[in-house]
Amino acid sequence: MDALRPDDPQWVGPYRLDGRLGEGGMGSVFLGTSPGGRKVAVKLIKRELAAAPQFRERFAREVDAARRVGGFHTAQVVDADPGAESPWLVTAFIPGPTLYDVIAEGGPLEAAAVLRLGAGLAEGLAAIHKCGLVHRDLKPGNVIVADDGPRIIDFGIARAVDASSLTATGTVIGTYSYMSPEQIRADRAGAASDVFSLGSVLAFAATGRGPFDAPTLIEVVQRILDEAPSLDGIEDDALRELLAACLSKEPEARPAVDELPARFAAHAGGARGTGGAQGTGGTRGAGAPAPAAPSHLTHPPTVAAPSSTPPPGFGPASTAADAGDRPRPRALSRRTLLFAGLGTAAAATAVGTPILLRDNDRAGGSSDAGGKPAASPPAGSTPDGTAEPIRLKGLPAVRALAFSEDGKQLYGAGHNTIVRWNPSTGDGTPVLIGAPEYLQPTVFSRDLSRLVRAEENKVRVWDTATGKTLHTFTLPTEEGPTQKGWPTGLAISADGRTLAASTPEGLRLWELPSGKDKGGSTSAAGGPVAIRGDGQMLVSGRPLTTLTPAGRTTGTVEDSGGASAAVFSPDGSLLAYGTDGGHVVLWNTDSRSEVVRFEDMNRLTCLAFHPEGRLLVAGDVTTVHVWDTLAGKEVGRQKCPNGVETVAVSPDGKTVAIGLDMAVDYDAKDSVLLWQMH
Repeated sequence: MDALRPDDPQWVGPYRLDGRLGEGGMGSVFLGTSPGGRKVAVKLIKRELAAAPQFRERFAREVDAARRVGGFHTAQVVDADPGAESPWLVTAFIPGPTLYDVIAEGGPLEAAAVLRLGAGLAEGLAAIHKCGLVHRDLKPGNVIVADDGPRIIDFGIARAVDASSLTATGTVIGTYSYMSPEQIRADRAGAASDVFSLGSVLAFAATGRGPFDAPTLIEVVQRILDEAPSLDGIEDDALRELLAACLSKEPEARPAVDELPARFAAHAGGARGTGGAQGTGGTRGAGAPAPAAPSHLTHPPTVAAPSSTPPPGFGPASTAADAGDRPRPRALSRRTLLFAGLGTAAAATAVGTPILLRDNDRAGGSSDAGGKPAASPPAGSTPDGTAEPIRLKGLPAVRALAFSEDGKQLYGAGHNTIVRWNPSTGDGTPVLIGAPEYLQPTVFSRDLSRLVRAEENKVRVWDTATGKTLHTFTLPTEEGPTQKGWPTGLAISADGRTLAASTPEGLRLWELPSGKDKGGSTSAAGGPVAIRGDGQMLVSGRPLTTLTPAGRTTGTVEDSGGASAAVFSPDGSLLAYGTDGGHVVLWNTDSRSEVVRFEDMNRLTCLAFHPEGRLLVAGDVTTVHVWDTLAGKEVGRQKCPNGVETVAVSPDGKTVAIGLDMAVDYDAKDSVLLWQMH
């Protein structure tokens, strides 16, 4: 299992994603956990396929049929949502390596083992076909070698995509080396197509290579269509004859799938060796080196794989009793190890040991030379001996913080000043802007070129480099008991083209940089506002209302009437919002349902996701919390000397910048804390 990528979702429907198992033509497959704690395999279909005509209808029919497939040689479908923005399918998780991994690591199997494998796979295909399904993507990566025999996964789904949709989307379903001639010709692929693929898979198991392998894709296709399969190295006559029959060019010349289990099983007892690996698991004799995986075989496992121990501090806690039963984890990548380092400290905090804060020696000896804001040295040590956060000078109070994309700059905005710091040295450069009468919401654009600030009955846009006003948007003046023109939340889209303001009167939208008024919605009044990274969803109001980019209402977020802060995860799959009652709620934007709720805090003032998307940072008056959204628990916290107004996480995920509503030392104007985590 590999770690989730930055753009992977963390939840699919009610299933929490724990890691990445593989990727194929239809989409990506993840190891997940059901609400009841069961391990499942979650396949997320590519959005471009879902956009193909009639795909969802056909996918739904195939899923319904696939649910009926049983037997010992398939993975049971347990859940699916064909109507989701990215359709998904959930099957039972089967621990074990793929056939591809078995052969790549241990070498080809003996003929008897290949025949027993063929009997099991043919029985699985027969069960699939009896339900009116055709696999159409049988390959070594779709066969799991479980303790109790082989299992076929990803069955009955490829048929939901017909030839026209493949042409329209430019997507090929199935792996060319194991496709039948009729699939390549885009003819109707029936049960006989799976028999051809079965022959190719078993030839791979017996020889370590596909029967039609060639240096280029064009040559592979040409060999499948016109040339005899390469079965060199298979010395057992019965196995060779069965595979040759399965690999006949014409579908009607291939054996019927119903008769194959018995035919394979009948020859298994008397099969001769092939000079390959000993036994069914591909384990070679003592001292015999396992052959390297052929360079042309690049098919990763697509559903189940040996389970790996999560990086320290992440995932469900284990007990000593089950620790010895786990397979050895694969080596972790540098990226995973780097991220796991944060998790190790976070896990210690969860059991009572505070996260260690690291001094930055370059920022310790601050200087006011040239009038530039600088970092204050650590004010001492906490009672447990760990260093306190570094304090940056320059602002007596903070309304907004943001890191540059390379992490080399940190921008902060206060009452009348923008400061650009170098987080490594603590040096900062101030830019003066006009002072508002009241402190109201403030936000930086992602590229840090603009600062937007709400003021009394208006919204102003400032150039962060010069301090000049770029736009002033006037809002209604106060009338009656409500302050109609006083924004309660601001947001700028990731591309910098849309500005949104939530007011007691409703949501207002403007186009940037032109300043054109785009209207808004009166149904999303008050509360916070946030724009998803792709710009296709907005939330605003109390309760939170979901809207299109044009401001059209699409629904509401249940039980969000007390929302005080909101932010989307980097991949847009989650909306996190905090409440006046001290709750942080994660809401799945695809299934439109709550997935987890963190409680027992004070009123939430600000939220920020870690760039990887797994950790969520939340400020609640005087404390900053770090939550692991997959494990569903708090993994760290930092008590602050004054109220927390805003938080930001550096691109490398190692530093949390905390903006306070009042400086620790007013004369030093040190209202920004840098919390650095091991």
